[in-house]
Amino acid sequence: MIDFSATYESFKRRYHFHRWKRTLTYVDITLAIIVLLFMPFIRPDYLMAGVIVFLIFYLHSTHRIVLMYHLLVSFFVSLVWMIISRNYYSYNTEFTVIFGINLFPLFSWTVGIFFLYLVYSHYEHLLHEHTFFRRMNLFAVVYWPLLIFVETIGFHVFNIRNNEFSYAGLPLCNCLHAVWWMQIAYFVIGLVFFWICYALKLENPHSKLK
Repeated sequence: MIDFSATYESFKRRYHFHRWKRTLTYVDITLAIIVLLFMPFIRPDYLMAGVIVFLIFYLHSTHRIVLMYHLLVSFFVSLVWMIISRNYYSYNTEFTVIFGINLFPLFSWTVGIFFLYLVYSHYEHLLHEHTFFRRMNLFAVVYWPLLIFVETIGFHVFNIRNNEFSYAGLPLCNCLHAVWWMQIAYFVIGLVFFWICYALKLENPHSKLK
């Protein structure tokens, strides 16, 4: 015999979950846009540091604690990258430097990778097969265009320029002015982050009903 009350309760939980999930999608994307809009008005390294602190409280208040681990991985990957490439970052604007590491690119990579993952995480459910390579391909589809977009407006609109911009940028967008191996690394760093999250078995809180 069908338990209609249990079926109704299950449907109600699922409906409220998906309504909340849809709301979070809009809020998360809106937050990313707001961060970009504040770039001309707040010193960028301070802004990014503030965003990281805000994200900790924001993720906790929206009951997505698991995403803090993603944020931590993003910071770790960004820190390793900055240790490798710190001698190649010298901006036309003064930013805080600690132990030879410029905090603006460190925090920007942390926030940028995390927000890109956040956008991806809301659409992972569109995949028919959730294999690692299919998920990473979808992440790359989100990551690469948005990376180019952010780098382009950072250079042309916000006038944030690395003193290494004497190097040729990418065609068409005229962005990512850096030595060739750094340009390649920019497109790989996000994928490294994704692989580490997969290896650590960090779940996507938006892909299943809680």
